[in-house]
Amino acid sequence: MFKKIIKVVFAVVIVITVGLVGVSFFTPKDKDAVTDERLKQTMAEDHFLSNPYSGFSQLNEDERKAYLRLTDKLDNYESTVELGDNKISVDSLNRVWTAIQQDKPEYFWLDSYTYHYDQETSMVTDVNFNYNYNTDEIKRRQGEIDAAVTQIKSGITPEMDDYAKVKTVHDAIVSHTEYDLNSEDNQNICSVFLNNRSVCAGYSKALQYVLKDMGIFSNYVTGNAVGRGPHAWNLVQMDGEYYYVDATWDDPSFDDITWEDPALRADPPLNIEYVYFGLTTEELLKNHTFDNTLSTYPSFTATADNYYVRENMLFDLNSADEQTRFIDTLRDTLDNGGVMEARFTESGMMDRALTGIEESDILNESGVRYLRYDENHVLIIWRP
Repeated sequence: MFKKIIKVVFAVVIVITVGLVGVSFFTPKDKDAVTDERLKQTMAEDHFLSNPYSGFSQLNEDERKAYLRLTDKLDNYESTVELGDNKISVDSLNRVWTAIQQDKPEYFWLDSYTYHYDQETSMVTDVNFNYNYNTDEIKRRQGEIDAAVTQIKSGITPEMDDYAKVKTVHDAIVSHTEYDLNSEDNQNICSVFLNNRSVCAGYSKALQYVLKDMGIFSNYVTGNAVGRGPHAWNLVQMDGEYYYVDATWDDPSFDDITWEDPALRADPPLNIEYVYFGLTTEELLKNHTFDNTLSTYPSFTATADNYYVRENMLFDLNSADEQTRFIDTLRDTLDNGGVMEARFTESGMMDRALTGIEESDILNESGVRYLRYDENHVLIIWRP
């Protein structure tokens, strides 16, 4: 769940400067202007902003200049920004704001904005930002966030590829965060790193924040969860390809409709799931929709870094060898006190898998229990 930011438009007083006869004057140079050269340099050097799926990359040239001018000031906690030579329309300012929200999870203190515009030209002249905290509080919180991120990154080793790094960060966030609609600061990363309680906005921005710190591109994506309302998740680049990750829905503390047994909801078999780790566009769209406010994405089809593919937990039970592998893997997992999370290539295979468990006597002899995610063709199987 994420909240819509309300933009308040103030009335504008237009000031006319009259020059006296015989007195020459000129417009002073705008020392803060973002130039063509600055824009070119940013596109060449900042691989996050220049990524084709960043919010910044969705903007036109004038909007990008305004974006950089605003973020230059935000980086220094300035609350009022004169746009000078980088004036844009109100519609463009809305697009720039959306892009900043997509790209900058580090602005955890940024809440909303107001603006003034020239009624004659309809161009925005200045922007005023509203902050959640004062500068001292921002710096204090930043110190705590840095410590939390350092702890998460301590689990990263040099030999890890992108998949392993993203999985490590995903696991740390999911395992240390409780889904809570009433959590404080739940629209920013403080809710995760400081309070360990959040909603989808906090989970998604926290994942993006750590991955960005590690040099891995991730975008904050907004839309709707089918039948549930506004939602947020991530687009993540892993090993050269793009995937979707929904850390919120991978947290068993999220009140998902698949919890049919209240006892399982109170004491889930896992504290981390991977049903929504490394999805293609087709898989995501089974229960997510995009709001398309700013960004539109192509159809991403890569599967190599999907959790079940990488962990060899994707089964095609049309093969006798795969049937045997499934039963053998399950038996070994349960005998070692583990929980097996398996995905199948077709939805009907979940019933075939359960039939196979019954026929092998695993279900009857050991009191095995399971959860099923029908849309995703996933079974989670464990022994209480």
